[in-house]
Amino acid sequence: MTQNFTMHSHTTFSDGKSSLSEMVEQAKKIGFSKIGISDHLIIHKNIDKSPSWEMMSSKPDAHIYKKDFKSALPEFQKHCDELRNFSEKAKFKILIGFEVDFFTYDGWLDEMKEFLSHLDYDYLISGNHFLFTDNCEIIYNIHKNIADFADNEQIKNLVSNHFKTIKKSAESGLFKFVAHIDYVRKMGNQYCQPHDFAGEKAALIKSLKENNTGTEISTKGLRKIGDYYPAPEILRQIAAEGVKVIISDDAHRTTELGYDFDKAEQELQKYGIINRITE
Repeated sequence: MTQNFTMHSHTTFSDGKSSLSEMVEQAKKIGFSKIGISDHLIIHKNIDKSPSWEMMSSKPDAHIYKKDFKSALPEFQKHCDELRNFSEKAKFKILIGFEVDFFTYDGWLDEMKEFLSHLDYDYLISGNHFLFTDNCEIIYNIHKNIADFADNEQIKNLVSNHFKTIKKSAESGLFKFVAHIDYVRKMGNQYCQPHDFAGEKAALIKSLKENNTGTEISTKGLRKIGDYYPAPEILRQIAAEGVKVIISDDAHRTTELGYDFDKAEQELQKYGIINRITE
């Protein structure tokens, strides 16, 4: 049976194009049993110093990029309250999640844990949209052509570190699942061919299993690059390790809710992936 809920969706609180009420109404319409709202949580002390900042700050969703936890807290607390209240009003199960960009500079993880202790939320997704070196002082948005800022060897090191960072997010124990593991494919195959960074990917998949952290097969990839996130090579490793998987639409608008879930189900069955995230 095809999964009848999503836990990876966005509203206008972050970069979604549909409101909370619109997303919930559509979820009901298509027969979902519940919906997980997982708007972005992106907090980095140097976000406005990123070489990608001009591009990010010019977007309609520029407000999702935060510099510090303290100033961000009231807005996120209000968001959680609104979701709880709307769930009760709509008589429909809404799970409160956040898609978190995991950073590794000194103090970030402790600050994040303190921040989360003040929020009424249900789950977290590790969704990483930035590249950075070991010290994580300067970050590059994956949406931006990285060739503007780095040469091929530097890019190779950045992507290698990206997979290692996702592994660290799994080891943190904070996350229910990791989103779009090979999202760097968005930049083009010249930066991450399916068989590139095999060691980093294998270590990441093994870490997911060891830390009881799931991952997703995302149909957003079908919409954006004509293939699932992740690629077949990673799906084979997921199957071999028995990692838990959830089907995700990464919906940013009502028309994307449940997008090609039936096809994703067939894809998982093809690889014999039966260990699923159901709640």
